[in-house]
Amino acid sequence: MNDPRSIATGIIRAEHRALAAVINNIKSIVTEIRDGRMSADFRLLWSMIYYIDAFPERLHHPKEDAWLFARIQERTRAADSLIETLLQQHSAGEAELDLLRKALGNYEAGVAGALEALDLTVQRYAEFTWKHMAMEERELLPIGEDCLTEDDWADIAHAFQENCDPLAGKQEGAHFLTLFRHIVERTPAPMGLGTRQAP
Repeated sequence: MNDPRSIATGIIRAEHRALAAVINNIKSIVTEIRDGRMSADFRLLWSMIYYIDAFPERLHHPKEDAWLFARIQERTRAADSLIETLLQQHSAGEAELDLLRKALGNYEAGVAGALEALDLTVQRYAEFTWKHMAMEERELLPIGEDCLTEDDWADIAHAFQENCDPLAGKQEGAHFLTLFRHIVERTPAPMGLGTRQAP
């Protein structure tokens, strides 16, 4: 795991898994609430939405755009169409999150039918994000593995390692790690480590 390609792809996949875990948990929690097995913990739900909004926008996507995508496009034109699609999805993510925030706000405000709408919106967002991450891992990374040099991977690894380094940047990596741990600790078992809130 010392070669830069393994480090870079390992961090990218780990960040995808962390994001997927939070999305999967919010999806499961909304299902539990909808089915009457759990009461709503709005502080937890809002912290989850904040994480899936802020972490990709501040740390993950900018590194993909500036380092992974850019370096691949320097080495080959074969991925241009795929990268254009991925960039469009990065841009579209904010609109999808707006729908998610609106749906949760309506549910918290007690709007009729809002829980069902939130459930559908969460499912849609989960499918959108999982499709996006699968395209990056199954289609783009193999192209990168074929065309990028060791120096390219070293630069990409260094950029992504800053996400994990509390001494780098503005402590944002440490902030999101703390937030992720808070979400896991507050999310009821078996999805997390917290105590289930009875309906």
